[in-house]
Amino acid sequence: MCGCSCPEFEKTLHYVSPAHGGWGVIRVAALIPESYMLFVAPFACGRHGALGGIINNCKDKVSYLFIDEADIVSGHYEHLIPDAVEELFSYLPKRPKVLSIFVSCLDDLLGTDHKSLDAELEERFPGTRFLECHMNPFKGDTKTPPAIGLQNSIYSLLEKRPTNAKQINMIGNNAFVRPECELFGLLEKCGVSVKHIGTCKDYNDFMQMSESCFNLVLSPTAKMAAGKMQKTLGIPFFTSYVSYDPEEIEADYRKLETQLGITLPDFSSFKTEAIQSIKVAQKTVGSYPIAIDYQAVRKPFTLAKVLLDYGFNVQMICTENGVPEFEKEACLAVMQKNPSIKITDAISHKTACFEFENMKCLCIGFDCGYMTKSKHVVVQMDDEGLYGFYGIKMLMKQIISAFENEIDVNSEINSAGLVV
Repeated sequence: MCGCSCPEFEKTLHYVSPAHGGWGVIRVAALIPESYMLFVAPFACGRHGALGGIINNCKDKVSYLFIDEADIVSGHYEHLIPDAVEELFSYLPKRPKVLSIFVSCLDDLLGTDHKSLDAELEERFPGTRFLECHMNPFKGDTKTPPAIGLQNSIYSLLEKRPTNAKQINMIGNNAFVRPECELFGLLEKCGVSVKHIGTCKDYNDFMQMSESCFNLVLSPTAKMAAGKMQKTLGIPFFTSYVSYDPEEIEADYRKLETQLGITLPDFSSFKTEAIQSIKVAQKTVGSYPIAIDYQAVRKPFTLAKVLLDYGFNVQMICTENGVPEFEKEACLAVMQKNPSIKITDAISHKTACFEFENMKCLCIGFDCGYMTKSKHVVVQMDDEGLYGFYGIKMLMKQIISAFENEIDVNSEINSAGLVV
């Protein structure tokens, strides 16, 4: 290596741009089949949750118990919850299988005994599971920020069952990978099916995820949940965060073969097509500067490394709170290939100064698109729907489209309905 090290960002006041967001806690929790949500929070926090429900078309799955200062000071508010649940259930046409009770940052400071509360609720309302959930953005730089904590809560519902050696789970990717991805066909030929929370028809279908013999973890947000599932349910896992590196994808497929004791059909043609799609995109884009956003892809440094390897002109990477451990090797490789590359903290307060406004670039993601005011933006969040060699081909198509067409990034951000 060149002896350089990955950049460290100062811990400072955060700036949250209109381009920040995606799958907020309400939208993620709404994935649980036959579930409902009750927000227990002060008015301002509840308003944020309500807007998230409206924007993400799941407002019919959320109700609110607003608490005031007197409830907080007296410590009485947790005693209001059982009666609020009873009132809620009297209005709902059908009692949910799961009620996710969301509390705000305030609850973390008060230290509510949720285990006792949940036990009381399950005794009072048999047939419904009660799930402790937190909307606590102040824990964003801890080991269990809201996104990770929610994944832990969701998969804690699963109970140990006999193992189905021909079924695996994909977890962490909130949107199911598009069925065109080659992995599904390869696994199907080996008699292996894939379950994902987003495609479960009902609560019983979701509970069948307990029977899977393996968890394929597609996002860092679910790694801790996978570890807990391995401990409590005996389901092993490995991380296979969405990558656009053909070699990484092949290596993960080989690991999956070993884990499942199968031999996938020959997939070399898919790899060849993916590599060809990168070359076609590079030929189209040429030396036009590229900026990559951590919200668009979970592994922006790995993507940057691949693009640089194939001759793209990558000039900027937007990240958050430094470089994650699983990206440090790629980060060092990128800095070696392009020592002048700009690596910026998208949530630093300095971002509000718009240092990169009017920078000529094609942006992969909303954050860098908003920061630069570029008209050439790949509209992509959280690798949504992408995986494997199929994911490479789709991203390259989006890059070509963004290069050949102009958009108004502010309008696209509004249409995306981003919620923190």
